Amino acid sequence: MKKITILIQVFLLFGWANSFSQSAKNDIKFTISALPLFGSSDEFSSGINGYVLKPSIGYYISEKTSIELNFTYATFNNLKVATIDAFYNSYAITPVLRNNFVNKKKVRLFAEIGFGLGTIKYSPDNSNFRIAEFDNLSGGISVLNIGIGGNYYFNEKIGLELIIPYINTTNITSRKSTNLYSGIGPTIGLTFLLN
Repeated sequence: MKKITILIQVFLLFGWANSFSQSAKNDIKFTISALPLFGSSDEFSSGINGYVLKPSIGYYISEKTSIELNFTYATFNNLKVATIDAFYNSYAITPVLRNNFVNKKKVRLFAEIGFGLGTIKYSPDNSNFRIAEFDNLSGGISVLNIGIGGNYYFNEKIGLELIIPYINTTNITSRKSTNLYSGIGPTIGLTFLLN
């Protein structure tokens, strides 16, 4: 937690040191970010067990506020479903409202909130072992995202983005498994201003 506090203070220091506005109304940006999924439990082995890819497009409705549309693909391996080795793939679309409370030439700090829907499909590693349980677990999901983050721009068009979101992903169609993930999921990516 101390490292996160120091990182936020560094972003704030850079932001106050630079007085030119980076984003403007009607700006359009594209971001591609990723997150490795680490874990360890009785259900799966320790280490990186999957990843999340999150391309997004954003449109600034004012100098400091943007509407984002996140497209998320996640895959998680090394699962056990009724003692059968398995994995899942999920897709989601999440509209997000983001406000830059620091908006400078090189550094922006923001808070965001979003809610979206998607789908998840569980599959066995070996298709010969497919049982009804896989269909019972598969279905629709909801995604709640609340986070803070920052951008550091290398030049006028390209920047680095770090987000520390709280994510709650729930299976909304299965009675067998409801809470898929609930916790912090730091993501890092590249942002490109398109206009």
